[in-house]
Amino acid sequence: MLRLREYQLRGIEQASKRLAAGVRRVCLVLPTGGGKTVVASEIIRRAVARGRRVLFLAHRRELLDQTLNKLHDAGVHDVGLVLAGERQRYRPHAPVQVASVQTLVRRVMPPAELVFIDEAHHANAGSYEKILANYPGAKVLGLTATPVRDDGRGLVEQFDEALVIATPRELIAEGHLAKPRVFGARERVDLSGVHSRGGDYVPHELEREMMKSRLIGDIVEHWIRLAHDRTTVVFATSVAHSQKIVEAFRAQGVIAEHLDGTTPMDERRAILARLASGATEVVSNCAVLTEGWDLPRCKCVILARPTQSLSLYLQMAGRGLRPWEGIDPMLLDHGECVDRHGFPQDERDWPSYFAGKKRGANDSAPVKDCPSCYAIVPAAQKVCDACGHVFVTEPRDGPVQVDDELVERTSAQERPVDERRAWYAQTLAEGARSLKKLGWCRHRFSERYGHWPAFHELEREYYPREAPPDKLQGVPSWLADQLREVG
Repeated sequence: MLRLREYQLRGIEQASKRLAAGVRRVCLVLPTGGGKTVVASEIIRRAVARGRRVLFLAHRRELLDQTLNKLHDAGVHDVGLVLAGERQRYRPHAPVQVASVQTLVRRVMPPAELVFIDEAHHANAGSYEKILANYPGAKVLGLTATPVRDDGRGLVEQFDEALVIATPRELIAEGHLAKPRVFGARERVDLSGVHSRGGDYVPHELEREMMKSRLIGDIVEHWIRLAHDRTTVVFATSVAHSQKIVEAFRAQGVIAEHLDGTTPMDERRAILARLASGATEVVSNCAVLTEGWDLPRCKCVILARPTQSLSLYLQMAGRGLRPWEGIDPMLLDHGECVDRHGFPQDERDWPSYFAGKKRGANDSAPVKDCPSCYAIVPAAQKVCDACGHVFVTEPRDGPVQVDDELVERTSAQERPVDERRAWYAQTLAEGARSLKKLGWCRHRFSERYGHWPAFHELEREYYPREAPPDKLQGVPSWLADQLREVG
């Protein structure tokens, strides 16, 4: 039998009370690694004991297999599977049906009084809506770590309310998740030529930028320096990108393998088994391991792709947060995902995302880079967790005293003007393309560099109606450039 944690039991009771109170559709929110399938299995066990019929929907085979295993552990054995090519496990009279959405939508719907939707942030898809239309009187429970849609519309059209069972910080405090060490790359990716579609970057345009050999080489270099002793999974932007990353790892003598959606199931299982045993050090993938894959031994996640999707970011980052042998997980961010979305363990206002009141917003605390080791830490933190570097808060003039030692004042930016200008130009281009206001771009710059941007000529290029007029017209160009540089 399953041994449930206190927060899981508490969440089950809260969900039961909401359904008993007449709420028909509840979305249960629990971080990746928090045991959503365990919670669902216990609710199903109790429902079957009361004579109820249950339907569990998922969109990937891995999620279906995971659910079948957890139901077995919970003592629920009379289960049917609705999945193409699995006729031997098709048992239409079983009280519990675990079904592939893609398969069930083309078949006769089994009776059910309680319907589960796994990875409920996908529930707006037409196939889900078609299935749910056959269960007008059923209670519906969604399961997700991220109750947010990439288009910003929320999930209020699919569910009546969201119930947050536990937060990442609570699970870390109780030892059920591990706090990651986060590192960002020194080289920033220029995404000014990459457009957005459906709430994220256009795949083939993103692939073009991420395939640059210098960036791929940096991925391997950073991993060798920081995480060579950790079982690692890489998230790439495309199949070709993932294959190139594997080639780069192998060129350095690292045992690395690639998989994607076309990898045969037997081969996929063999690859992941070698990773789990330690025979393979690195597995790079494209759009496969974001959901339904758990490996506590995985203690390094490489984000080799930027994403505008908060949901995708948290799904990827969450793959390395399960505790294992006391080893701190590492997140190597080559796509500025942490700058955009915050840390995986940050508290987030999920009810507002659920209601569609937030669209691509980052309600997490701002972050900064450690100038010594390039770890990414909260902006308010005074000492780097990774290397012990002491961040110096600059006064207006003179030295400062830290721990009874005089420390010479350094530049607040710690980055050259050209880099700051290039980064701001990229941010302005992204903001204009995403219909953000100029203030959004300025705040991102301020969070990153600790001061307000003074590159008004760039603002006028991307935001001609919002940017301040050029007050230096008629001033000699050499002097105007110097004045603009210092604000």
